[in-house]
Amino acid sequence: MAGTALDIVSAVRDAGIVGAGGAGFPTHAKLVNRVDTFIANGAECEPILETDKHLMITGAPGIVRGLDAAMEQTGATRGFIAIKDKNGPAIQAVERAIAGRPNLSVAVLANTYPAGDEIVLIRQVTDRIVPPGGLPFMTGVTVSNVATLTQISDALDGRPVISRLVTIAGEVTRPVTVEAPLGMSVRELIEFAGGMTVPEYEVIFGGPIMGYIGSLDDHTTKIMGGIIVLPHDHTVVRLKRQSTPVTKRRAKMCCTCQECTILCPRNALGHPIHPAKMMSRAWQLEEILARIAGGNLDPPTREMVDEALLCCQCGICEQYACIFGLSPNKVYAIVRDAVHRAGLKPDFSARTLYGGPLFRYRKIPALTYIRKLDLERYLVHTDLAPPGSIRPKMVRIALCQHLGAPAVPTVKPGDRVRAGDLIGDIPEGKLSARVHASIDGRVTEVTGSQVAIEGNE
Repeated sequence: MAGTALDIVSAVRDAGIVGAGGAGFPTHAKLVNRVDTFIANGAECEPILETDKHLMITGAPGIVRGLDAAMEQTGATRGFIAIKDKNGPAIQAVERAIAGRPNLSVAVLANTYPAGDEIVLIRQVTDRIVPPGGLPFMTGVTVSNVATLTQISDALDGRPVISRLVTIAGEVTRPVTVEAPLGMSVRELIEFAGGMTVPEYEVIFGGPIMGYIGSLDDHTTKIMGGIIVLPHDHTVVRLKRQSTPVTKRRAKMCCTCQECTILCPRNALGHPIHPAKMMSRAWQLEEILARIAGGNLDPPTREMVDEALLCCQCGICEQYACIFGLSPNKVYAIVRDAVHRAGLKPDFSARTLYGGPLFRYRKIPALTYIRKLDLERYLVHTDLAPPGSIRPKMVRIALCQHLGAPAVPTVKPGDRVRAGDLIGDIPEGKLSARVHASIDGRVTEVTGSQVAIEGNE
């Protein structure tokens, strides 16, 4: 490939690329780590979403080109494209794109959950275990979503991130996957899908399992791959609405049956996390939180702090394992938030990693999980709308669509911009990502959090 590693990092930085799979970590910072293996994540862990599937079927050469660039930059000598076995057309398209490339191969995964989690994915593909609290590069592996790699390919041609594929599904008239300009109204996208089919609903951004409840007045971002409309009384919605006081009270009902620990994917990897033990201490939760706030961590509290920071919030303990529907993941989130507020750092140095010998046996069939959550009726094929199907009249582009500091606005009200123009730059010395105009038009508003652009007539 023409160019140097520095050219690749600069191109990725200039394009404003972040982890498109949902994490949102600025990709230019990720590519500085030297590894021997690079994994393109096309597992599409969440049900209902179909963005990665469509991207692999229609754009496999671009994914491979981006993977080549990422491997060149990181020094990786082998690459894998991980795809679930249910996506036969995607596997075939990628295999055609890598034909004759002995250093690249397709890693076919069973349709289990959470196959797309990068720590789980690394174990499945390479049999390596990321250490507790560690990062993938510590095992010699880097993982990027297939959409991110497509964007890297575009960046090599000078094209920044100004749109992304979004699946609009659930209780809508015409489930569809479409390329949406960044900053586009969620309301407008749902209208594009024919509108809601139920009178009372909630809108979930991302996937139905790990996504969050949003508003019709929100706008698309670089990490929003799904807009799922569900009835307001759906099981998934009720779980997501559960308040912190209710979570705390219900946690005291735990019978410590150990099912949540047995089915926890991080525990299966060998990480020192035991949701049942956390729940057994629910009666002391307020005391634990007080100790965290005061920085007075006795050994049991330190253990809970470390475990909370290992939880990946996959939802299995709450939505699948617990016969009472209790929420170890939410208890962990309560503790984790207290830890962040107190500015405490985890210490995994004394924790035992036992190798996860049962990992291969602790697999949850995705379809069984989906049926338990009453989501199977929404598993429908979405058509991929033709490019340019949506041309919004107005966009509101967030200056922070990534982990790290918000971008600093580089435009002011009244400025004329074209799609791809820089409107937010990385603040000096900060982890951040650039932001670009997604449509041609006039800047109408600039705040510390967003830039509004009115499209040309």
